[in-house]
Amino acid sequence: MNKKQFIDSLRGKTVKALLELLRLGQTGESNIDPDFLNCIIDELNSRELSKSESKDFEDLMNFSFNDNPTEKSDSKNEFSEEEIESIKKETDIEPSRYTALKTIIGLISILGYIVIVIGIIAMIFFATKEQEEQVLIGFVSLVISVIIALPLLAFSNLIYVFIDIEYNTRKTKDAIKKID
Repeated sequence: MNKKQFIDSLRGKTVKALLELLRLGQTGESNIDPDFLNCIIDELNSRELSKSESKDFEDLMNFSFNDNPTEKSDSKNEFSEEEIESIKKETDIEPSRYTALKTIIGLISILGYIVIVIGIIAMIFFATKEQEEQVLIGFVSLVISVIIALPLLAFSNLIYVFIDIEYNTRKTKDAIKKID
């Protein structure tokens, strides 16, 4: 059943049936999609409810009517196990983003390590010579290769950090949408 058909079917149900359906969905006794739960909540909000129905609805929604504004319910900020599992499943199913950028990161990292290896080989090659100038050239080549390789490796890690920041921002936005 798609979302539109589900919304149409809700219009024919009584408030009591909607409240029971919402309770079953929230407790996990029924495998109702969270988007569909929002449709039930919207349908209940669009109807005129009696005092007892309003109280039941408020209880289901975990409203707290404290006069003290400093006390806030932490239940809104917590994720249920189901929400965490659904986010993990979406992560596994979701195709990788920025594949070209990740390939470039790998190539830059490999290039950085190759430069270091070349510097070590040059140092060993020049250090085996008996002339003092060539030994000095060997150590200078190692230092220069490290100076060249460090920015390459740092840049590749920086790109990877930006990709992770984008991923975390996207997941946080999705989680906030699910809460609202």
